[in-house]
Amino acid sequence: MNRINKKKAAIKSEYEDEFVRFITSPDDEIKVEPKTYLEKKVCQSLILDYNAYIPESKRKVLLERTGTDETLNKVTRNLSSSNVWKKKTGTFLAGEYEFDTLAPVLLKQLQTKDNQLLFVTAKSLIKMCDRQFLKEVLQEAAKDNRMEKNQVLSLLELVEEDIEDILEECMLSDDLFLQVIALEELGKRHYSNSVKWIRTSVLHSQKEIRIAALKASYNIGNSGDDLYLNDIVSVKDDSEWEVRSFLAKVLRKINTEKSMDILIDYMSDQNWYVRHHAADSLYAHGDRGINALNHLLYSDDRFAKDAAGAVLQKVALNK
Repeated sequence: MNRINKKKAAIKSEYEDEFVRFITSPDDEIKVEPKTYLEKKVCQSLILDYNAYIPESKRKVLLERTGTDETLNKVTRNLSSSNVWKKKTGTFLAGEYEFDTLAPVLLKQLQTKDNQLLFVTAKSLIKMCDRQFLKEVLQEAAKDNRMEKNQVLSLLELVEEDIEDILEECMLSDDLFLQVIALEELGKRHYSNSVKWIRTSVLHSQKEIRIAALKASYNIGNSGDDLYLNDIVSVKDDSEWEVRSFLAKVLRKINTEKSMDILIDYMSDQNWYVRHHAADSLYAHGDRGINALNHLLYSDDRFAKDAAGAVLQKVALNK
């Protein structure tokens, strides 16, 4: 194995510069001509290493050099293996190589009981088919919370096509998990109906929905819609500290007299996170916010005084 690894290292050293030149230049000619099994293996590993930077047309050229059919057959064998690690490897490679002919196999594999394999399968399906099977992915992810929220959001980041209709369907469903996902993603993508959904969700009975609405609002910023802003600040006295904390973050982007008043009130909040985010947001408001923080240094309220001092000290040290 040591001798094989040395040979592979030597081949990689010989091929890599030309490989990088090919994928980063307009030139369609590549001088690498792998002939032996070991040389093809090294080329396959280089394709994986640089996959995110390889244009689709050049990926096809590289796969042809390493033997597209041979690679496809190997990935297919791994997918059908009873060994779960080989199956996961085959699933991953199917997505990385964008072998869309394997999409039906992966679509069926969404029914797996293995949550890790489910995530890898979903990721590969999206990489090869974009939004085509996104509904099926979301349905499986939502069953018994088989995926973490951040996992699903990371999958949505891979989708390049418009998915507003799918997110709207999630918002109209009765599934709390999908509603949270959809709300956050609507805000990230700045879709036209984001404000409507935020306004209808910010006073929801479920804390998770209220927080998701505020996260979406943070991504949108100040829309200039007074009714929308009034709905956002209506949660200022929410009983849940997480909601108040996220509102403090949202107000970082809304520089009004009302937002300043709420942030100054939050400097005396019982929860440290609320005070921390309020102080950061006040500082983001420029001179008005800094003046407010300086004034709070002389407050009789120890919480407000400490929070203001912490932010101003951090700023002074970073100058």
